[in-house]
Amino acid sequence: MSRITSLPFISLLGLVALACTTQTELPADTGVATISTTATTDTTAEDSSTTDTDAEDSSSDDAGAPCSGDEDCPSGQVCLPGSGECGPADSCLIDDDCPDGQTCEDGVCAIGGDCGGFEFSIEAVPPNLLIMLDRSGSMSGNVPDTNLNRWEVAKLAIEQVTTGFDDKIRFGLATYSACVGNGCSAGTVVVPLADQNAAAINGFLATTVGEGSNDGQNVNNDGLIEYLCDSGDPETSTGKSLQAQVGNPTLQDLERDNAILLITDGSESGDCVDNEIDGPVAAANLFGQATPVKVFAVGFGGANLSEVNDIAEAGGTEMGYLADQADELDMALDQIANAVATCTFELDQVPPDPNEIYVFFDKDPAGVPNDPNEGWTYDPMTNTVTFHGPACDAIKGGVVVDIDIVYGCNMPPIG
Repeated sequence: MSRITSLPFISLLGLVALACTTQTELPADTGVATISTTATTDTTAEDSSTTDTDAEDSSSDDAGAPCSGDEDCPSGQVCLPGSGECGPADSCLIDDDCPDGQTCEDGVCAIGGDCGGFEFSIEAVPPNLLIMLDRSGSMSGNVPDTNLNRWEVAKLAIEQVTTGFDDKIRFGLATYSACVGNGCSAGTVVVPLADQNAAAINGFLATTVGEGSNDGQNVNNDGLIEYLCDSGDPETSTGKSLQAQVGNPTLQDLERDNAILLITDGSESGDCVDNEIDGPVAAANLFGQATPVKVFAVGFGGANLSEVNDIAEAGGTEMGYLADQADELDMALDQIANAVATCTFELDQVPPDPNEIYVFFDKDPAGVPNDPNEGWTYDPMTNTVTFHGPACDAIKGGVVVDIDIVYGCNMPPIG
């Protein structure tokens, strides 16, 4: 049988105690080390978090911070007067941050509020300009310092001006005479007035060549129309051709300015004057209509300056242009186009009271005066605002880049 050997009782307790002590100390040492490491790591993380928070605080621009003046706000911000908080210039948090008559809309001050105002959307109204080009046989004359004749140089000048002002002027093209019958026929509109019409006008002229034929319709070996009227009859029918445009409905457009640009290289044929209606008389008739049509006149390549001036003066444009060189013709047409280019703008809605219209250039609070000579006028028939004198010159010259037309509030909009 097996014998069980018994240990003394105290010795057994001692062993148990020793074993317990040994088991307890090792985990305790390990546990302390672990706790110590964990605590150190957590503290470091907390310190790092605190550092990050401090960094964020230090990088904050203090937007929305309370303030009593601009000096309390970071660079680039102001103290908004109503809310008393910092914010970007021209911004707002509440209506009281805005000037009188403006309200806070989506963080920006806008016209409205107590004055009940609003800003009009505006659209430029391009004028009508009918180019009337002499096609008499003398247009085959050479232009100095070029290898081109007058017709070809005129084609290039017309291409340049119509392309350059295509979105600003509604061009059309007429040629005279019509080269029919026994001469002296009135001219005809070959390309009617229309928006962005440069391509159509220059497309027509590209089919022609500065050579003459009896009826101006002969086609040469290159497939081009010999368009000059070389009939042997008098064909410089300036007065008759201008008079034919009196009452032309496309030039009686109430919504825009209307004008004719005459380009001729010679004196009017006396045989073509009927009932004493020569060039100046016809120009006066055009300008004297209820809807006036101004007449600009350019003498090209030997034209009579006195006759050209008489036509221009009678047609309301004061003085004609004389061009002998190609660059002089380019310059004359460019100056005329700039003179014609619009200073009229259509409003997107009808103002309840025209006396409450205010106009500003480039946010200048001084505003533009309601003045028919140096400011602007409103036409209720067409719901348009037209600028005059130096105000119009500033628009055409590119001095003004922003036009604000406002109703009800005598202040420019912000932003």
